Amino acid sequence: MSTTEPQAVANSEYYTERADAHYHQHPKVVMLPEHEVAIPEAADYEMSDVVKMHPMYDPMNWPGYNFRYKFREYLAEFWGTFILIFFGDGVVATATVNKANAASSYLAITFGWGIGLTMALYCSMGISGGHLNPAVTFANAVFGKFSWRKVPGFILAQLLGAFVAAATLYGIFKDQFDVFDGGNRQLLGDQGTGGVWCTYAKDGNGKFFSAWSEIVNTAVLLFVIYSIGDDRLTPAKNHLPISIGLLVFAIGNCTGWVTGYAINPARDFGPRVFSTILYGSEPFTAGGNYFWVPTFMPFIGAIIGIFVYQCFIVPEPKIKKD
Repeated sequence: MSTTEPQAVANSEYYTERADAHYHQHPKVVMLPEHEVAIPEAADYEMSDVVKMHPMYDPMNWPGYNFRYKFREYLAEFWGTFILIFFGDGVVATATVNKANAASSYLAITFGWGIGLTMALYCSMGISGGHLNPAVTFANAVFGKFSWRKVPGFILAQLLGAFVAAATLYGIFKDQFDVFDGGNRQLLGDQGTGGVWCTYAKDGNGKFFSAWSEIVNTAVLLFVIYSIGDDRLTPAKNHLPISIGLLVFAIGNCTGWVTGYAINPARDFGPRVFSTILYGSEPFTAGGNYFWVPTFMPFIGAIIGIFVYQCFIVPEPKIKKD
């Protein structure tokens, strides 16, 4: 990098592949050709006396370690998305069946999603970058900040994580759903539970403005994420999960109400697929096939958000010191 070239967006520590070969790698891991993986040895780090006496206490000695290490980024995306949906859809389920707190339910929902995202990022960011969102993965690949080779695997892991989280939550809330609707599952209405799993536009909101809402909110999401991760500005170093969680909390409270602010195709599509087990095809046909709005519009919004940030936010370049 020359002394006059602007430093690459520091968000690369969050949403792009790391250039530093030693980032989060074991000391014995060496750089190999892209198709090869070096596996750290269990004995290469400091172990307690208990682990030395009983090697199976060491996760590196558990079956399948080589596989888990090779695919650690995809596993991080799976479990990170699982945590996101577990808390996010969980708080919606709680607000749905617990009518005693109806007056504050929307605030609880937006707070739960924000905190849930923060926890999910703490679980995944250090390994995979914490995308947890196909629109984020795709848009970063479009701008050359993420390898296209990894895009299908990341998106599949995110969708599977969301689906499994929805199924897990149903097991937790099943009895309370029965109390709420008498065991007669309804998608929408006074006793509807479909909104627990995925988003539907509010009554009277047309598809055009619903699509506009998803595009704009997702664009704002990516725009601000790039801003808070750019060390040429005022970055939230070491606090990215909290900052991004607060950002989603703000989007939900301020502009997300009309569509339920999916802003993440995995967050919507994975649980929507699970909900077909409960409601048949209705989650995909309701609202005149509304599902395409939260499924596809965030991709457009994410691309716009990154483009606008890179085009119009032009801070002073950092001068490289000798």
